[in-house]
Amino acid sequence: MHAEGARGQFVIGIDLGGTAIKLGRFDRTGQCLQSLSVPTPQPSDPKVVLAAMVKAIAQLDPNGESLAIGVGTPGPADVTGRIARVAINLGWQDVPLADWLEAEIGKPTLLANDANCAGLGEYWLGAGRRFQNLILLTLGTGVGGAVILDGKLFTGRDGTAGELGLITLDYAGPSCNSGNDGSLEQHVSVQAIRRRTGLEPEVLGAKAKAGDAEAIAFWETYGCELGAGIASLIYILTPEAVLIGGGVSASAEFFFPSMQAEIERRVLLSSRDGLQLLRAELGNHAGIVGAAKLAWQFVDDYPSTPVESDTARELHQTQLAYVMASEMSQFKAGFLARTSHELRSPLNSVISLHQLILADLADSPEEERDFINQAHTAAQKMLKLLDELIRVSKTEYGTEQFQLQPLQLAMMLEEVERLTHLQAQNRSLRLEVELPNPNVYVSSDPRWLHQILLSLIDTPLSLMQEGTVRVTTQISSKGDRALIQIEDERPPHHWSEPIHLLQSQRSPSLPLTELKEAIVAANNHPGPVKFSPEFMLLINQTLLELMGGHLELVSIPVTGSTQEIGVTCIQCSIPLVMQENL
Repeated sequence: MHAEGARGQFVIGIDLGGTAIKLGRFDRTGQCLQSLSVPTPQPSDPKVVLAAMVKAIAQLDPNGESLAIGVGTPGPADVTGRIARVAINLGWQDVPLADWLEAEIGKPTLLANDANCAGLGEYWLGAGRRFQNLILLTLGTGVGGAVILDGKLFTGRDGTAGELGLITLDYAGPSCNSGNDGSLEQHVSVQAIRRRTGLEPEVLGAKAKAGDAEAIAFWETYGCELGAGIASLIYILTPEAVLIGGGVSASAEFFFPSMQAEIERRVLLSSRDGLQLLRAELGNHAGIVGAAKLAWQFVDDYPSTPVESDTARELHQTQLAYVMASEMSQFKAGFLARTSHELRSPLNSVISLHQLILADLADSPEEERDFINQAHTAAQKMLKLLDELIRVSKTEYGTEQFQLQPLQLAMMLEEVERLTHLQAQNRSLRLEVELPNPNVYVSSDPRWLHQILLSLIDTPLSLMQEGTVRVTTQISSKGDRALIQIEDERPPHHWSEPIHLLQSQRSPSLPLTELKEAIVAANNHPGPVKFSPEFMLLINQTLLELMGGHLELVSIPVTGSTQEIGVTCIQCSIPLVMQENL
Protein backbone atom coordinates (compact mmCIF):
# COMPACT_ATOMS: atom_id res chain seq x y z
CA MET A 1 0.00 0.00 0.00
CA HIS A 2 3.02 2.28 0.03
CA ALA A 3 3.70 4.90 -2.62
CA GLU A 4 7.03 6.51 -3.42
CA GLY A 5 7.46 9.60 -1.31
CA ALA A 6 4.27 9.03 0.63
CA ARG A 7 4.18 11.10 3.78
CA GLY A 8 4.01 9.53 7.18
CA GLN A 9 5.38 6.15 6.12
CA PHE A 10 8.29 4.67 8.01
CA VAL A 11 10.18 1.52 8.93
CA ILE A 12 11.95 0.51 12.11
CA GLY A 13 15.66 -0.30 12.28
CA ILE A 14 17.07 -2.23 15.24
CA ASP A 15 20.70 -2.78 16.22
CA LEU A 16 20.71 -5.72 18.65
CA GLY A 17 23.87 -5.71 20.76
CA GLY A 18 25.17 -7.62 23.72
CA THR A 19 24.58 -4.71 26.13
CA ALA A 20 22.06 -2.44 24.37
CA ILE A 21 19.22 -2.59 21.86
CA LYS A 22 19.13 0.53 19.69
CA LEU A 23 15.97 1.32 17.73
CA GLY A 24 15.02 4.03 15.27
CA ARG A 25 12.02 5.05 13.18
CA PHE A 26 13.14 6.11 9.69
CA ASP A 27 11.26 7.62 6.77
CA ARG A 28 12.08 6.84 3.15
CA THR A 29 14.71 9.60 2.91
CA GLY A 30 16.61 8.16 5.87
CA GLN A 31 15.54 10.81 8.35
CA CYS A 32 15.39 9.38 11.87
CA LEU A 33 12.00 10.44 13.21
CA GLN A 34 12.54 8.99 16.68
CA SER A 35 15.08 6.74 18.38
CA LEU A 36 15.68 5.08 21.71
CA SER A 37 18.04 2.64 23.36
CA VAL A 38 17.17 0.02 25.97
CA PRO A 39 19.44 -2.39 27.85
CA THR A 40 19.76 -5.91 26.52
CA PRO A 41 18.32 -8.20 29.23
CA GLN A 42 20.86 -10.23 31.18
CA PRO A 43 21.03 -13.15 30.93
CA SER A 44 20.05 -12.77 27.30
CA ASP A 45 17.47 -15.55 27.00
CA PRO A 46 16.01 -15.27 23.46
CA LYS A 47 12.38 -14.99 24.58
CA VAL A 48 13.26 -12.39 27.24
CA VAL A 49 15.18 -10.34 24.67
CA LEU A 50 12.22 -10.71 22.30
CA ALA A 51 9.88 -9.29 24.95
CA ALA A 52 12.21 -6.31 25.47
CA MET A 53 12.31 -5.66 21.72
CA VAL A 54 8.53 -5.88 21.41
CA LYS A 55 8.08 -3.41 24.28
CA ALA A 56 10.57 -0.98 22.76
CA ILE A 57 8.95 -1.23 19.32
CA ALA A 58 5.60 -0.39 20.91
CA GLN A 59 7.14 2.83 22.26
CA LEU A 60 8.37 3.82 18.79
CA ASP A 61 5.26 2.70 16.95
CA PRO A 62 2.29 2.60 19.36
CA ASN A 63 -0.26 2.49 16.53
CA GLY A 64 1.46 -0.24 14.53
CA GLU A 65 2.01 1.94 11.45
CA SER A 66 5.49 0.79 10.42
CA LEU A 67 5.82 -0.97 7.05
CA ALA A 68 8.61 -3.36 8.02
CA ILE A 69 11.34 -4.04 10.58
CA GLY A 70 15.05 -4.61 9.95
CA VAL A 71 17.29 -6.10 12.65
CA GLY A 72 21.08 -6.23 12.83
CA THR A 73 22.22 -9.21 14.91
CA PRO A 74 25.68 -9.73 16.46
CA GLY A 75 26.54 -12.63 14.17
CA PRO A 76 25.46 -14.20 10.89
CA ALA A 77 21.84 -14.67 9.89
CA ASP A 78 20.67 -17.36 7.49
CA VAL A 79 20.38 -16.50 3.81
CA THR A 80 16.61 -15.93 4.10
CA GLY A 81 17.07 -13.37 6.88
CA ARG A 82 14.84 -15.37 9.23
CA ILE A 83 17.21 -17.02 11.73
CA ALA A 84 20.00 -15.60 13.92
CA ARG A 85 22.41 -18.47 13.32
CA VAL A 86 25.11 -17.62 15.87
CA ALA A 87 25.29 -14.68 18.28
CA ILE A 88 28.23 -15.43 20.55
CA ASN A 89 27.87 -12.45 22.89
CA LEU A 90 24.20 -13.36 23.40
CA GLY A 91 24.76 -17.10 23.68
CA TRP A 92 22.33 -17.74 20.82
CA GLN A 93 22.29 -20.36 18.11
CA ASP A 94 19.63 -20.84 15.42
CA VAL A 95 17.07 -18.48 16.97
CA PRO A 96 14.13 -17.76 14.57
CA LEU A 97 13.97 -14.14 15.67
CA ALA A 98 12.31 -12.79 12.52
CA ASP A 99 9.43 -15.26 12.83
CA TRP A 100 8.99 -14.45 16.51
CA LEU A 101 8.90 -10.70 15.88
CA GLU A 102 6.48 -11.08 12.98
CA ALA A 103 4.16 -13.15 15.16
CA GLU A 104 4.26 -10.52 17.93
CA ILE A 105 4.26 -7.31 15.89
CA GLY A 106 2.54 -8.39 12.68
CA LYS A 107 5.09 -6.64 10.45
CA PRO A 108 7.50 -8.13 7.87
CA THR A 109 10.87 -8.60 9.58
CA LEU A 110 14.31 -9.28 8.17
CA LEU A 111 17.63 -10.04 9.90
CA ALA A 112 21.23 -9.40 8.85
CA ASN A 113 24.69 -9.48 10.40
CA ASP A 114 25.33 -6.20 12.25
CA ALA A 115 28.51 -5.61 10.20
CA ASN A 116 26.47 -6.02 7.03
CA CYS A 117 23.94 -3.54 8.40
CA ALA A 118 26.75 -1.07 9.05
CA GLY A 119 27.78 -1.43 5.41
CA LEU A 120 24.21 -0.82 4.26
CA GLY A 121 24.01 2.23 6.50
CA GLU A 122 27.18 3.76 5.06
CA TYR A 123 25.96 2.98 1.55
CA TRP A 124 22.62 4.68 2.19
CA LEU A 125 23.50 7.77 4.21
CA GLY A 126 27.22 7.67 4.94
CA ALA A 127 30.51 7.77 3.07
CA GLY A 128 29.28 5.27 0.48
CA ARG A 129 26.15 7.13 -0.63
CA ARG A 130 27.66 8.06 -4.03
CA PHE A 131 28.55 4.48 -4.94
CA GLN A 132 26.75 1.31 -5.98
CA ASN A 133 29.66 -1.08 -5.36
CA LEU A 134 31.73 -0.80 -2.20
CA ILE A 135 33.26 -2.67 0.70
CA LEU A 136 33.36 -1.66 4.34
CA LEU A 137 36.04 -2.81 6.77
CA THR A 138 35.35 -2.22 10.47
CA LEU A 139 38.55 -2.21 12.52
CA GLY A 140 37.60 -3.05 16.09
CA THR A 141 38.16 -5.87 18.56
CA GLY A 142 37.93 -8.03 15.45
CA VAL A 143 37.73 -7.03 11.81
CA GLY A 144 34.26 -7.08 10.31
CA GLY A 145 33.17 -6.36 6.81
CA ALA A 146 30.34 -5.84 4.37
CA VAL A 147 30.08 -6.05 0.60
CA ILE A 148 27.60 -3.95 -1.40
CA LEU A 149 27.18 -5.01 -5.05
CA ASP A 150 24.87 -3.08 -7.37
CA GLY A 151 23.30 -1.39 -4.36
CA LYS A 152 22.44 -4.67 -2.62
CA LEU A 153 24.01 -6.37 0.36
CA PHE A 154 25.92 -9.47 -0.76
CA THR A 155 25.60 -12.36 1.71
CA GLY A 156 26.53 -15.38 -0.42
CA ARG A 157 24.76 -18.70 -0.79
CA ASP A 158 24.09 -19.26 2.92
CA GLY A 159 24.14 -15.77 4.43
CA THR A 160 27.70 -15.82 5.80
CA ALA A 161 29.64 -13.96 3.08
CA GLY A 162 31.48 -10.76 3.90
CA GLU A 163 33.91 -12.01 6.57
CA LEU A 164 36.57 -9.76 5.08
CA GLY A 165 38.76 -9.82 8.17
CA LEU A 166 39.35 -13.55 7.76
CA ILE A 167 41.17 -13.42 4.42
CA THR A 168 44.77 -14.67 4.56
CA LEU A 169 47.54 -12.09 4.90
CA ASP A 170 50.38 -14.36 6.09
CA TYR A 171 49.93 -18.11 5.76
CA ALA A 172 52.41 -18.67 8.59
CA GLY A 173 51.10 -15.82 10.74
CA PRO A 174 49.49 -15.69 14.19
CA SER A 175 46.81 -18.24 15.04
CA CYS A 176 43.19 -17.26 14.45
CA ASN A 177 40.06 -18.62 16.13
CA SER A 178 38.55 -19.09 12.68
CA GLY A 179 41.27 -21.60 11.84
CA ASN A 180 42.69 -19.33 9.13
CA ASP A 181 45.99 -18.51 10.82
CA GLY A 182 47.63 -15.33 9.62
CA SER A 183 44.31 -13.69 8.77
CA LEU A 184 44.00 -9.95 8.22
CA GLU A 185 42.25 -9.73 11.59
CA GLN A 186 45.36 -11.05 13.34
CA HIS A 187 47.35 -8.10 11.97
CA VAL A 188 45.09 -5.05 12.10
CA SER A 189 42.45 -5.62 14.83
CA VAL A 190 42.53 -3.97 18.25
CA GLN A 191 43.57 -7.30 19.75
CA ALA A 192 46.45 -7.54 17.28
CA ILE A 193 47.60 -4.02 18.15
CA ARG A 194 47.54 -4.84 21.87
CA ARG A 195 49.46 -8.05 21.30
CA ARG A 196 52.17 -6.34 19.26
CA THR A 197 52.60 -3.12 21.23
CA GLY A 198 51.01 -3.63 24.63
CA LEU A 199 49.12 -0.38 24.04
CA GLU A 200 45.60 0.66 23.13
CA PRO A 201 45.04 2.17 19.65
CA GLU A 202 43.92 5.45 21.25
CA VAL A 203 47.24 5.72 23.09
CA LEU A 204 49.23 4.99 19.94
CA GLY A 205 47.19 7.60 18.09
CA ALA A 206 47.88 10.20 20.76
CA LYS A 207 51.60 9.37 20.72
CA ALA A 208 51.74 9.72 16.94
CA LYS A 209 49.93 13.05 17.16
CA ALA A 210 52.56 14.20 19.66
CA GLY A 211 55.31 13.25 17.20
CA ASP A 212 56.47 10.00 18.82
CA ALA A 213 58.70 8.32 16.20
CA GLU A 214 57.94 4.75 17.29
CA ALA A 215 54.20 5.32 17.18
CA ILE A 216 54.43 6.95 13.75
CA ALA A 217 56.51 4.02 12.49
CA PHE A 218 53.99 1.55 13.88
CA TRP A 219 51.09 3.21 12.04
CA GLU A 220 53.07 3.24 8.78
CA THR A 221 53.63 -0.52 9.07
CA TYR A 222 50.01 -0.98 10.07
CA GLY A 223 48.87 0.85 6.94
CA CYS A 224 51.07 -1.32 4.74
CA GLU A 225 49.60 -4.52 6.19
CA LEU A 226 46.05 -3.23 5.90
CA GLY A 227 46.72 -2.11 2.32
CA ALA A 228 48.06 -5.55 1.40
CA GLY A 229 44.86 -7.16 2.65
CA ILE A 230 42.66 -4.63 0.88
CA ALA A 231 44.59 -5.24 -2.35
CA SER A 232 43.32 -8.83 -2.44
CA LEU A 233 39.75 -7.64 -1.93
CA ILE A 234 40.08 -5.07 -4.71
CA TYR A 235 41.26 -7.69 -7.19
CA ILE A 236 38.25 -9.89 -6.36
CA LEU A 237 35.50 -7.24 -6.14
CA THR A 238 36.86 -4.14 -7.97
CA PRO A 239 34.72 -1.80 -5.84
CA GLU A 240 34.19 1.89 -6.47
CA ALA A 241 35.07 2.66 -2.86
CA VAL A 242 36.67 1.09 0.20
CA LEU A 243 35.37 2.46 3.50
CA ILE A 244 37.29 2.11 6.75
CA GLY A 245 35.33 2.23 10.01
CA GLY A 246 35.57 1.01 13.58
CA GLY A 247 37.44 2.40 16.56
CA VAL A 248 40.91 2.11 14.99
CA SER A 249 39.85 4.41 12.15
CA ALA A 250 40.20 7.32 14.59
CA SER A 251 43.92 7.17 13.76
CA ALA A 252 43.33 7.05 10.00
CA GLU A 253 45.46 10.15 9.37
CA PHE A 254 48.52 8.16 10.45
CA PHE A 255 47.95 4.94 8.47
CA PHE A 256 45.94 6.05 5.41
CA PRO A 257 48.99 7.37 3.47
CA SER A 258 50.96 4.10 3.76
CA MET A 259 47.78 2.07 3.16
CA GLN A 260 47.07 3.95 -0.06
CA ALA A 261 50.67 3.66 -1.22
CA GLU A 262 50.65 -0.11 -0.61
CA ILE A 263 47.42 -0.50 -2.58
CA GLU A 264 48.84 1.52 -5.49
CA ARG A 265 51.99 -0.61 -5.42
CA ARG A 266 50.13 -3.94 -5.41
CA VAL A 267 47.03 -3.33 -7.54
CA LEU A 268 47.04 -2.80 -11.30
CA LEU A 269 45.66 0.54 -12.40
CA SER A 270 42.97 -1.25 -14.42
CA SER A 271 41.58 -2.73 -11.18
CA ARG A 272 41.77 0.45 -9.08
CA ASP A 273 41.08 3.21 -11.57
CA GLY A 274 38.82 5.75 -9.85
CA LEU A 275 38.89 3.86 -6.54
CA GLN A 276 38.06 5.97 -3.47
CA LEU A 277 39.56 5.19 -0.05
CA LEU A 278 37.39 6.84 2.60
CA ARG A 279 36.68 6.87 6.31
CA ALA A 280 33.22 5.70 7.32
CA GLU A 281 31.01 8.55 8.54
CA LEU A 282 28.17 7.16 10.64
CA GLY A 283 30.13 5.71 13.55
CA ASN A 284 27.99 3.84 16.07
CA HIS A 285 24.81 4.82 14.20
CA ALA A 286 25.69 2.83 11.08
CA GLY A 287 24.06 -0.37 12.34
CA ILE A 288 20.65 1.10 13.09
CA VAL A 289 20.63 3.08 9.81
CA GLY A 290 21.55 -0.04 7.86
CA ALA A 291 18.85 -2.09 9.57
CA ALA A 292 16.31 0.52 8.48
CA LYS A 293 17.65 0.36 4.91
CA LEU A 294 17.26 -3.43 5.06
CA ALA A 295 13.59 -2.91 5.91
CA TRP A 296 13.06 -0.35 3.13
CA GLN A 297 14.64 -2.68 0.59
CA PHE A 298 12.21 -5.37 1.66
CA VAL A 299 9.30 -2.95 1.24
CA ASP A 300 10.52 -2.05 -2.25
CA ASP A 301 11.10 -5.66 -3.28
CA TYR A 302 7.77 -6.90 -1.91
CA PRO A 303 5.22 -4.08 -2.12
CA SER A 304 2.17 -4.68 0.00
CA THR A 305 -1.15 -5.66 -1.55
CA PRO A 306 -4.68 -4.50 -0.65
CA VAL A 307 -5.98 -6.01 2.55
CA GLU A 308 -8.41 -8.85 1.98
CA SER A 309 -11.90 -8.46 3.34
CA ASP A 310 -11.61 -11.66 5.30
CA THR A 311 -9.08 -10.38 7.85
CA ALA A 312 -9.72 -13.28 10.17
CA ARG A 313 -8.47 -15.67 7.50
CA GLU A 314 -5.27 -13.65 7.08
CA LEU A 315 -4.68 -13.65 10.82
CA HIS A 316 -5.38 -17.35 10.86
CA GLN A 317 -2.75 -18.06 8.20
CA THR A 318 -0.21 -15.81 9.90
CA GLN A 319 -0.63 -17.65 13.19
CA LEU A 320 -0.39 -20.98 11.42
CA ALA A 321 2.82 -19.80 9.76
CA TYR A 322 4.32 -19.00 13.14
CA VAL A 323 3.38 -22.35 14.62
CA MET A 324 4.74 -24.30 11.67
CA ALA A 325 7.95 -22.26 11.61
CA SER A 326 8.43 -23.06 15.29
CA GLU A 327 7.73 -26.72 14.58
CA MET A 328 10.38 -26.77 11.86
CA SER A 329 12.87 -25.00 14.12
CA GLN A 330 12.18 -27.59 16.82
CA PHE A 331 12.59 -30.41 14.30
CA LYS A 332 15.99 -29.07 13.26
CA ALA A 333 17.08 -28.66 16.87
CA GLY A 334 15.98 -32.19 17.67
CA PHE A 335 17.76 -33.53 14.62
CA LEU A 336 21.00 -31.84 15.71
CA ALA A 337 20.63 -33.12 19.26
CA ARG A 338 20.04 -36.68 18.07
CA THR A 339 23.09 -36.68 15.80
CA SER A 340 25.60 -34.80 17.96
CA HIS A 341 26.65 -37.92 19.84
CA GLU A 342 26.93 -39.78 16.54
CA LEU A 343 29.43 -37.17 15.34
CA ARG A 344 31.56 -37.58 18.45
CA SER A 345 31.91 -41.33 18.00
CA PRO A 346 33.66 -41.36 14.59
CA LEU A 347 35.65 -38.25 15.48
CA ASN A 348 37.00 -39.93 18.61
CA SER A 349 37.86 -42.99 16.52
CA VAL A 350 39.83 -40.89 14.04
CA ILE A 351 41.73 -39.12 16.82
CA SER A 352 42.48 -42.32 18.76
CA LEU A 353 43.69 -44.22 15.70
CA HIS A 354 45.95 -41.36 14.65
CA GLN A 355 47.37 -41.20 18.16
CA LEU A 356 48.28 -44.89 17.90
CA ILE A 357 50.04 -44.26 14.61
CA LEU A 358 51.87 -41.14 15.80
CA ALA A 359 53.02 -42.96 18.94
CA ASP A 360 54.52 -45.77 16.79
CA LEU A 361 52.34 -48.35 18.52
CA ALA A 362 51.64 -50.30 15.34
CA ASP A 363 53.46 -53.64 15.42
CA SER A 364 53.88 -53.78 11.67
CA PRO A 365 53.29 -51.76 8.50
CA GLU A 366 50.21 -53.91 7.88
CA GLU A 367 48.76 -53.03 11.29
CA GLU A 368 49.51 -49.35 10.70
CA ARG A 369 47.68 -49.55 7.36
CA ASP A 370 44.77 -51.23 9.13
CA PHE A 371 44.68 -48.33 11.61
CA ILE A 372 44.60 -45.89 8.69
CA ASN A 373 41.77 -47.81 7.00
CA GLN A 374 39.75 -47.79 10.22
CA ALA A 375 40.30 -44.04 10.60
CA HIS A 376 39.25 -43.53 6.98
CA THR A 377 36.04 -45.51 7.53
CA ALA A 378 35.24 -43.48 10.66
CA ALA A 379 35.89 -40.24 8.78
CA GLN A 380 33.56 -41.33 5.97
CA LYS A 381 30.83 -42.04 8.52
CA MET A 382 31.30 -38.60 10.03
CA LEU A 383 31.15 -37.02 6.57
CA LYS A 384 27.81 -38.71 5.88
CA LEU A 385 26.46 -37.42 9.19
CA LEU A 386 27.65 -33.91 8.34
CA ASP A 387 25.92 -34.17 4.96
CA GLU A 388 22.68 -34.94 6.79
CA LEU A 389 23.16 -31.91 9.05
CA ILE A 390 23.81 -29.68 6.04
CA ARG A 391 20.62 -30.87 4.38
CA VAL A 392 18.63 -29.98 7.51
CA SER A 393 20.28 -26.57 7.80
CA LYS A 394 19.21 -25.75 4.25
CA THR A 395 15.53 -26.44 4.94
CA GLU A 396 13.69 -23.14 4.51
CA TYR A 397 10.36 -21.91 5.77
CA GLY A 398 8.48 -18.65 5.74
CA THR A 399 5.22 -16.92 6.47
CA GLU A 400 4.01 -16.04 2.96
CA GLN A 401 0.58 -16.99 1.71
CA PHE A 402 0.17 -20.33 -0.01
CA GLN A 403 1.78 -20.64 -3.43
CA LEU A 404 0.04 -23.65 -4.97
CA GLN A 405 1.94 -25.31 -7.79
CA PRO A 406 2.37 -28.76 -9.38
CA LEU A 407 4.76 -30.88 -7.30
CA GLN A 408 6.26 -34.25 -8.17
CA LEU A 409 5.16 -36.28 -5.16
CA ALA A 410 7.93 -38.88 -5.44
CA MET A 411 10.61 -36.18 -5.23
CA MET A 412 8.93 -34.59 -2.19
CA LEU A 413 8.69 -37.92 -0.33
CA GLU A 414 12.28 -38.78 -1.23
CA GLU A 415 13.51 -35.52 0.33
CA VAL A 416 11.45 -36.09 3.49
CA GLU A 417 12.85 -39.63 3.76
CA ARG A 418 16.41 -38.26 3.57
CA LEU A 419 15.68 -35.93 6.48
CA THR A 420 14.07 -38.55 8.72
CA HIS A 421 15.77 -41.88 8.03
CA LEU A 422 18.75 -41.09 10.26
CA GLN A 423 16.46 -40.50 13.24
CA ALA A 424 14.85 -43.90 12.63
CA GLN A 425 18.26 -45.50 12.35
CA ASN A 426 19.51 -43.89 15.56
CA ARG A 427 16.45 -45.17 17.46
CA SER A 428 16.70 -48.68 15.97
CA LEU A 429 13.41 -48.17 14.14
CA ARG A 430 12.48 -49.00 10.56
CA LEU A 431 11.29 -46.32 8.15
CA GLU A 432 9.81 -47.66 4.93
CA VAL A 433 8.83 -45.09 2.30
CA GLU A 434 7.26 -46.46 -0.87
CA LEU A 435 7.71 -43.84 -3.58
CA PRO A 436 4.81 -43.31 -6.00
CA ASN A 437 5.01 -43.23 -9.79
CA PRO A 438 7.16 -40.25 -10.93
CA ASN A 439 4.23 -39.12 -13.09
CA VAL A 440 2.10 -38.40 -10.01
CA TYR A 441 1.89 -34.64 -9.44
CA VAL A 442 -0.11 -32.90 -6.71
CA SER A 443 -1.23 -29.30 -6.28
CA SER A 444 0.29 -27.86 -3.09
CA ASP A 445 2.64 -25.30 -1.59
CA PRO A 446 6.07 -27.01 -1.51
CA ARG A 447 7.20 -25.56 1.84
CA TRP A 448 3.98 -26.33 3.70
CA LEU A 449 3.61 -29.85 2.30
CA HIS A 450 7.26 -30.49 3.15
CA GLN A 451 6.72 -29.44 6.75
CA ILE A 452 3.44 -31.35 7.10
CA LEU A 453 5.03 -34.60 5.96
CA LEU A 454 8.07 -34.02 8.19
CA SER A 455 5.80 -33.45 11.17
CA LEU A 456 3.64 -36.51 10.53
CA ILE A 457 6.64 -38.83 10.10
CA ASP A 458 8.90 -37.29 12.75
CA THR A 459 6.25 -37.48 15.50
CA PRO A 460 5.89 -41.29 15.63
CA LEU A 461 9.64 -41.74 15.16
CA SER A 462 10.22 -39.53 18.22
CA LEU A 463 7.70 -41.38 20.40
CA MET A 464 8.08 -45.03 19.33
CA GLN A 465 10.37 -47.40 21.22
CA GLU A 466 10.39 -50.11 18.55
CA GLY A 467 8.68 -51.06 15.31
CA THR A 468 8.20 -49.64 11.82
CA VAL A 469 6.78 -46.49 10.28
CA ARG A 470 5.46 -47.10 6.75
CA VAL A 471 4.61 -44.47 4.16
CA THR A 472 2.62 -45.50 1.10
CA THR A 473 0.74 -43.65 -1.64
CA GLN A 474 -2.46 -44.58 -3.47
CA ILE A 475 -4.72 -42.82 -5.94
CA SER A 476 -8.32 -42.23 -4.85
CA SER A 477 -11.12 -44.21 -6.48
CA LYS A 478 -12.24 -41.09 -8.36
CA GLY A 479 -8.71 -40.54 -9.65
CA ASP A 480 -8.59 -36.93 -8.45
CA ARG A 481 -6.49 -37.21 -5.28
CA ALA A 482 -3.26 -38.73 -3.99
CA LEU A 483 -3.71 -40.54 -0.67
CA ILE A 484 -0.52 -40.61 1.42
CA GLN A 485 -0.84 -43.08 4.29
CA ILE A 486 1.52 -43.05 7.29
CA GLU A 487 1.29 -46.14 9.50
CA ASP A 488 3.07 -46.97 12.75
CA GLU A 489 2.87 -49.81 15.26
CA ARG A 490 2.09 -47.98 18.48
CA PRO A 491 -0.72 -49.32 20.69
CA PRO A 492 -4.17 -47.78 20.07
CA HIS A 493 -4.23 -45.77 23.31
CA HIS A 494 -1.50 -43.50 21.91
CA TRP A 495 -4.02 -42.23 19.37
CA SER A 496 -7.19 -41.99 21.48
CA GLU A 497 -6.72 -38.37 22.55
CA PRO A 498 -5.55 -37.12 19.14
CA ILE A 499 -8.54 -38.79 17.46
CA HIS A 500 -10.99 -37.38 19.97
CA LEU A 501 -9.59 -33.90 19.52
CA LEU A 502 -9.41 -34.20 15.76
CA GLN A 503 -12.97 -35.45 15.44
CA SER A 504 -14.30 -32.81 17.81
CA GLN A 505 -12.80 -30.02 15.68
CA ARG A 506 -14.10 -30.79 12.21
CA SER A 507 -14.63 -27.17 11.22
CA PRO A 508 -12.98 -26.22 7.89
CA SER A 509 -10.34 -24.21 9.74
CA LEU A 510 -8.94 -24.20 13.22
CA PRO A 511 -10.83 -21.76 15.51
CA LEU A 512 -8.82 -18.57 15.96
CA THR A 513 -9.51 -18.39 19.68
CA GLU A 514 -8.15 -21.87 20.35
CA LEU A 515 -5.12 -21.33 18.13
CA LYS A 516 -4.33 -18.01 19.80
CA GLU A 517 -4.67 -19.51 23.29
CA ALA A 518 -2.37 -22.38 22.36
CA ILE A 519 0.26 -20.06 20.91
CA VAL A 520 0.14 -17.73 23.91
CA ALA A 521 0.43 -20.69 26.26
CA ALA A 522 3.41 -21.99 24.33
CA ASN A 523 5.11 -18.58 24.40
CA ASN A 524 4.64 -18.30 28.16
CA HIS A 525 6.10 -21.73 28.80
CA PRO A 526 9.48 -21.40 30.53
CA GLY A 527 11.07 -24.18 28.49
CA PRO A 528 11.46 -24.67 24.73
CA VAL A 529 8.32 -24.53 22.60
CA LYS A 530 6.76 -27.99 22.36
CA PHE A 531 3.52 -28.77 20.59
CA SER A 532 1.58 -31.92 21.43
CA PRO A 533 0.94 -34.57 18.73
CA GLU A 534 -2.79 -33.88 18.82
CA PHE A 535 -2.27 -30.14 18.39
CA MET A 536 0.06 -30.72 15.45
CA LEU A 537 -2.56 -33.03 13.91
CA LEU A 538 -5.00 -30.14 14.03
CA ILE A 539 -2.46 -27.77 12.50
CA ASN A 540 -1.62 -30.21 9.72
CA GLN A 541 -5.30 -30.86 9.06
CA THR A 542 -6.02 -27.13 8.77
CA LEU A 543 -3.05 -26.47 6.49
CA LEU A 544 -4.06 -29.30 4.18
CA GLU A 545 -7.64 -28.05 4.02
CA LEU A 546 -6.47 -24.52 3.17
CA MET A 547 -4.61 -26.08 0.22
CA GLY A 548 -7.62 -28.10 -0.88
CA GLY A 549 -6.55 -31.31 0.83
CA HIS A 550 -7.62 -33.23 3.90
CA LEU A 551 -6.16 -35.21 6.79
CA GLU A 552 -7.98 -38.09 8.41
CA LEU A 553 -7.44 -41.17 10.54
CA VAL A 554 -8.51 -44.33 8.75
CA SER A 555 -9.09 -47.94 9.82
CA ILE A 556 -10.52 -47.16 13.28
CA PRO A 557 -12.33 -50.29 14.51
CA VAL A 558 -14.39 -49.91 17.69
CA THR A 559 -14.29 -53.11 19.76
CA GLY A 560 -16.01 -54.22 22.95
CA SER A 561 -17.75 -52.09 25.50
CA THR A 562 -14.63 -50.05 26.27
CA GLN A 563 -14.94 -48.30 22.90
CA GLU A 564 -11.23 -48.84 22.27
CA ILE A 565 -10.01 -47.01 19.19
CA GLY A 566 -7.46 -48.87 17.06
CA VAL A 567 -5.85 -46.53 14.57
CA THR A 568 -3.67 -48.08 11.90
CA CYS A 569 -2.71 -45.05 9.82
CA ILE A 570 -3.00 -41.33 9.13
CA GLN A 571 -4.07 -40.41 5.61
CA CYS A 572 -3.28 -37.17 3.77
CA SER A 573 -5.53 -36.45 0.82
CA ILE A 574 -4.01 -34.03 -1.72
CA PRO A 575 -5.52 -32.85 -5.05
CA LEU A 576 -3.88 -34.37 -8.13
CA VAL A 577 -2.70 -32.32 -11.09
CA MET A 578 -3.86 -33.88 -14.33
CA GLN A 579 -1.16 -34.57 -16.92
CA GLU A 580 -2.82 -32.28 -19.46
CA ASN A 581 -2.41 -29.38 -17.00
CA LEU A 582 1.34 -29.86 -16.51
